[in-house]
Amino acid sequence: MVLPTVALPVPEARAVPPRVDAVEVHGVDRAARARAGALAEAVGHGHDAPEGAADGSARSAQQQDDGHGEGALAALNARTTTDEFLVAGVTWDAGTPVEVTEVALRVREDGRWTEWQSLGVDGGGGDEADPGAGIEGARAGTEPFMTTGADGVQLRVRTADGGPPAGLRVDLVDPGTSPADANVGADTGPASSANAGTGFEIRPDKMLSRKQWGADESLRSSWPEVSGRLKAVYVHHTAGTNSYSEGQSAALVRGIYAYHTKSRGWPDIGYQFLVDKFGNMFQGRHYARVDNPIGAQAGGFNTGTIGVSAMGNYETARPTRALMRGLAKVIAWKTYQYKIDAEGSVPLTSGGGGTARWSAGTTVTVPRVLGHRRTNSTACPGRYLVAEMDDLRLNVEKRRQTALDRHGAIRWAVGRPDRDAPTSAQAPVQWKPTSTYRWKPVPGAAFYQVLYRQAHWDEDMPRRPYWRVLRARTTSTSYTMTMWRGKARQLAVRAVGPHGERGPMTTLVRTARVVLPKSWTFSDDWTRVTNWRFHSDEAFRTSTRGATIRLKSANEVRRVVLRAATSPGDGRLQVLVSGEAFGTFDLDRSKDLNRILELRLPRRVDGTVTLRALDGDRVRISRIALHRW
Repeated sequence: MVLPTVALPVPEARAVPPRVDAVEVHGVDRAARARAGALAEAVGHGHDAPEGAADGSARSAQQQDDGHGEGALAALNARTTTDEFLVAGVTWDAGTPVEVTEVALRVREDGRWTEWQSLGVDGGGGDEADPGAGIEGARAGTEPFMTTGADGVQLRVRTADGGPPAGLRVDLVDPGTSPADANVGADTGPASSANAGTGFEIRPDKMLSRKQWGADESLRSSWPEVSGRLKAVYVHHTAGTNSYSEGQSAALVRGIYAYHTKSRGWPDIGYQFLVDKFGNMFQGRHYARVDNPIGAQAGGFNTGTIGVSAMGNYETARPTRALMRGLAKVIAWKTYQYKIDAEGSVPLTSGGGGTARWSAGTTVTVPRVLGHRRTNSTACPGRYLVAEMDDLRLNVEKRRQTALDRHGAIRWAVGRPDRDAPTSAQAPVQWKPTSTYRWKPVPGAAFYQVLYRQAHWDEDMPRRPYWRVLRARTTSTSYTMTMWRGKARQLAVRAVGPHGERGPMTTLVRTARVVLPKSWTFSDDWTRVTNWRFHSDEAFRTSTRGATIRLKSANEVRRVVLRAATSPGDGRLQVLVSGEAFGTFDLDRSKDLNRILELRLPRRVDGTVTLRALDGDRVRISRIALHRW
């Protein structure tokens, strides 16, 4: 007898608002210090060698030179009874001039106090040189600490000088419950299968979306940075328990999300993806399924990388086979999508700050799939997971090669927009504050995204893989851009398919705005003159040989563009950068009180840009612009 198959209703996931409590800690409680075990050694993050260290335990030479060690006891509170929580973390005011050398927690679970467990410190959101982590208002702190359900906490902090960091507290997160939590691990449907070779064919079938794990989207705010391409994938772990149940996994992800947003002050969860010990995979960052949003997974190295966090402490426990399969599936999907050899290496440039092992601007060659400790002073992802990294890379590459054999090389799901060429009023200088840029429609596009990179004339342009989303969604084929004076900007557009697939970017314009005269440094003998025929109705005039105008601390100058007056018998202006001569503007031309003149330099140069009068003849300059391309 054949019985009919009945599909039972599955509880629907819903957003769950978390509760976050804080226990403030001020210095050392003497009674707590006197209790047995108060100063016992912490387990967990006792090792912070790079992944390639011989035994995974010895500290690197740089770490030793930096003087990181246990330090002096700076804070210890009494064992504190709390409301029940599932995730905890320790935070303090960013910018506190105190070197934190150890943070350890113990919690009360089922009426018993755990051992001290050391937490990895990951700074205050990173350094501004790494835009994905330079989060204004973020708090310094530790990685999240998971429990199976605790109702008591005790904190111990050591610092280099014994002084506690300002604003020190333990944040405790009750992520709430959802009827769908018990459904984690159930079949969530087949993997996405868009047109062959688009990169979505091997998206994992057990990948839980933010809606499925109950993300409260009201906690999220704008985090517009994306990487134009993916260069490497970081593997992480969390801290705390490895004894959680499968039914707790979604709640733990919600707890980490709440800790990152409400306690650390980040705009979203810091990881792009998370994997539990049962092999369930969770989307972390918003848009991580369809884009490459910059997170806060590796301070100093967030641009051009993503982070996949293994849920558990793999300094104290061995990863499960299910966890390793889940990691391999997520990473293989992304390496296939972005054409990355998982067993290869790649140069990454440090943005500095946080726990980065190298100062800003240093380029290091690392594996394409790497543990967090490879570039940062942390034990993450734990010695037992580090020991599995070679096998993980091998398994990822096998999955990627299988995808290539089955689906072929990646093709863009939607095409590249063709632009309308900018006019002479738009590039190399956008002479008006506002200008409209256009592109041709792309077949199959559901909408378009507009992105940009920009910097002030005396700042470094963000590194090449880094973009900010200017308009997340538009069905128009034009964008009207307003730009402040003194800025240089690269504006780009890409088409987005009906399922969120991003197409390749097209640069609409690389342009600059003028540097206002208030930023110029004049030598003697310059006079301001007015005439409605001059650009902006004014010019700066001299007839003194050797008179100069300087723009100090200019960065990445490739072209110097002037609005100037010309007339028969007028003089010449030599262009120098940091004392090196690059060319001359000749103003001895037919009469034009508003002429555009351009000098292209043989390379990008930094330093003081100087315009120097070569003759005793008249020169008149209205505006100066510095272009980077």
